[in-house]
Amino acid sequence: MIELSHLKLLQALHKQGSVSEAAEVLFITQSALSHQIKKLESLIEGTIFVRHSNPIKLTPKGRKLLKLATKVLPEIKKTQEQLTNNKGEQLNIAIECHSCFDWLIPTLDVFRKQHPKVNFDLSLAFSFEPMEALKNYDVDMVITSDPIEDKHFEYFPLFDYQMLMIMSRNHTLSHKRYLIAKDIQDQILLTYPVSHDRLDVFNYFLKPAKINPKSTRKVELPIMMMLLVFNNQGIATMPEWALTDEQKSKVVLKPLGKNGVWRTLYLAVRKTDSVVEYIQDFAGIAKQVSFQNLENIKPSQVK
Repeated sequence: MIELSHLKLLQALHKQGSVSEAAEVLFITQSALSHQIKKLESLIEGTIFVRHSNPIKLTPKGRKLLKLATKVLPEIKKTQEQLTNNKGEQLNIAIECHSCFDWLIPTLDVFRKQHPKVNFDLSLAFSFEPMEALKNYDVDMVITSDPIEDKHFEYFPLFDYQMLMIMSRNHTLSHKRYLIAKDIQDQILLTYPVSHDRLDVFNYFLKPAKINPKSTRKVELPIMMMLLVFNNQGIATMPEWALTDEQKSKVVLKPLGKNGVWRTLYLAVRKTDSVVEYIQDFAGIAKQVSFQNLENIKPSQVK
């Protein structure tokens, strides 16, 4: 899968113009960088720059990845700056969805003004079990759509959202009003790098019908996933609010089943922390900001 280190590699090659100088700014040896380049080129099944060019000249695939790096890396840096440490309380948040950043960052902006002494840390919960981490005090809050019955946890419902199948405008399924599970059995399904039992499209659409896609392809970054969809190299499930207006103009969005698949997004905390003032404030701000910024969501029916 495309990783952040790959994007930093592309950016360094472009800025420095040579493998040796790029290795210096990345603080790795030239041989280590060459190994990373070979690994990335194997992953994308093509070269990222023209060999023996001086300065380095990126190939079309290299330029596409550089465009992605130019967009993603500054956003990550900005988020890190927003999480500057100050003395005070700590709130470690695990996120089970990349698209949650669309409302999470505005929520943090509002929250920090009201609780400037609360420090933040964000983790994408793809490489560990977030609820187990919450129970073990490794994180303090989990953003999830999959609540589990456990006396140790308290859930703050934020909103209900619809999962939609995203595909290119010239896709063979683009003419359908809605999809049935059988439609997916000949398709390449793009997913985030987690097991199938943690994905709504499997749990609430495919598994009940005992249907599997033709194949799955794991993609770490939402932007990369959209590029694959644009190029008709797969289909993916996302809520509508995860897409920009420009992205929506290039794709079609189809409900999963006649009635659609609607899910509830929650903030999960330890029950002992549910009465903490700044956690209750965070939940209230998150709900308010979500309805101000997101499309196609509804008030949660969960009480």
